Amino acid sequence: MERLAFAVNEIYHYHVDGVMEGKGDVDPATLQAAVDRAAEANPAIRVRLKGRLGFARWVDSGIPPQVRVMPQANWDGNSEEGAPFLKERLDGMRGGPIADILIVPCADGLTRIVFRTQHAAIDGRGFMHWCYEVFRAMRGEPLQGSTSTFTDLDVQAQYADKVPDEPPAEAVSTMSVVAAGPPDGAPLHYIWRRLVLDRNISQLLPKAAAFIAEYARRREPGEVAFMIPVDYRGLRTEELGLGNLTGYVRLTVPEGARARNLMVQIHKRIQAYADCRPVPGKNALLWLPVSLLSRRISTKIEGLLYHLNPVFGTGGLVSMGTVLPESFAFPGFVPKRLHGIPGAVGKLNIVFLNDNDTSTICFTAPARYNDQGQFDAFVEAFRAHFSQSGQEG
Repeated sequence: MERLAFAVNEIYHYHVDGVMEGKGDVDPATLQAAVDRAAEANPAIRVRLKGRLGFARWVDSGIPPQVRVMPQANWDGNSEEGAPFLKERLDGMRGGPIADILIVPCADGLTRIVFRTQHAAIDGRGFMHWCYEVFRAMRGEPLQGSTSTFTDLDVQAQYADKVPDEPPAEAVSTMSVVAAGPPDGAPLHYIWRRLVLDRNISQLLPKAAAFIAEYARRREPGEVAFMIPVDYRGLRTEELGLGNLTGYVRLTVPEGARARNLMVQIHKRIQAYADCRPVPGKNALLWLPVSLLSRRISTKIEGLLYHLNPVFGTGGLVSMGTVLPESFAFPGFVPKRLHGIPGAVGKLNIVFLNDNDTSTICFTAPARYNDQGQFDAFVEAFRAHFSQSGQEG
């Protein structure tokens, strides 16, 4: 829900960001013209927040996202190191833009085009739609366009009678994948890592869930569960909006679980319309100031992120499916790979993308989960496991 996303963004930037890397020079004026055209066809990318509390509404400002050129960076795209500009926060809560685009020439000879969007206003599929539209405009192709204002709240209201009546779920505290370091007095900071495997692994999300649970239980026994986003587009609605059109289901991973069993569990939850269950207390949230909400969350950060609790699961797993690099080609630019930077929330978030020949996985977690290199060790173990033929969970 957008107000929760606003509150998280106040604590630490909560974006949907992605990086297209490739070879070639990108003319900022040409890219800005393409952005202008794509924004005209998809006005939701131009919105600004107007009004307060439950009266707040997204309003088309008529101002397209801006393209900026960064100085040459010593950044390889594999982590946040060398990319301080990624920490800049979009501030739609205070009437700022919800998106921008950065052209980053890098010392390794690649150009990285960074699309940044604020999660309170846009979700992963909306983000991908926006990217595709900009690159279509760069090639001079017709645009798909969308003027939809339909959101997740509309979908949930539409399917309210389908959501099963279930007894309140028992509060189960789920473990983190690796142990967190002790408090260090530093502000909350998320790190991320990119991993590229030289093969396209089918059904990577459930296979990854099974492996991650097994890896976590090497340290100690415990409950493991992940939040899985469910895209409503094409499933619950024919609307093709850029805004948040996503529900969530919880995936529990029992000991010894196999990928096939986990996939069945996800499908059963979707068939039962569990993804259409609204956020508890959503109406009250509309009238709670974001500043107050963010302060309340901030006071509980230590327990929520670093200790067993029933609020945050083990992590979030996001599959973006197959994304072909050629979709991002334009004259003078040869694309190599797109990767998504996972949202900075919770104990762990992972985004999976496949193309014809590779699987790209990005991991993010609070920096305290890597005080002794334990997060990096987990990423390396993931690489080793999925690089071995037949070791797919």
